Amino acid sequence: MEIEKWNDKVAMIIAWLKENDAGAMGQVIQVNIEAGNEAQTDEDRNRFWEAVRALCKTLPNSPIKKGRGSTLPNEVQAVLDSISDEVAQAASDFFAIGDMNMLLLKHGKSGGGLFTADEYSAYMSQTVVNSLKKRYKEQIWDGSRQGLLTQAFPVEEVDEEE
Repeated sequence: MEIEKWNDKVAMIIAWLKENDAGAMGQVIQVNIEAGNEAQTDEDRNRFWEAVRALCKTLPNSPIKKGRGSTLPNEVQAVLDSISDEVAQAASDFFAIGDMNMLLLKHGKSGGGLFTADEYSAYMSQTVVNSLKKRYKEQIWDGSRQGLLTQAFPVEEVDEEE
């Protein structure tokens, strides 16, 4: 793996590790990244990247996704991943309260019916992430966790007739 590609991928993982709890795996991933930074050849960096990928796959909210990578900055994507995980956990907890599983319905366009716990937590998580992506693109939110406190929503001006 060429050094530029290595640096891009490592920056994404490091940003993710700052925002998300990888538990004990965080240290193991960090050690592999440090070893890869010391690697002298593309082949060696590739081996270390494969190790990092394999370790990340064991995480419940892996920073490595299938398909094309995000076009968002690494730091913003890391915050979104962290928030997504928190929302999914909160939605799952909410779903388990009392008879919520009998009250929460899917939208009719998606087939209607009752949610399963996994469907509900995924739905809520995706809804929040999509909203935050839109706010980021519209420059309402700066993409940081701290920026959630200072979002600048546009205010519609109302013409008042006197």
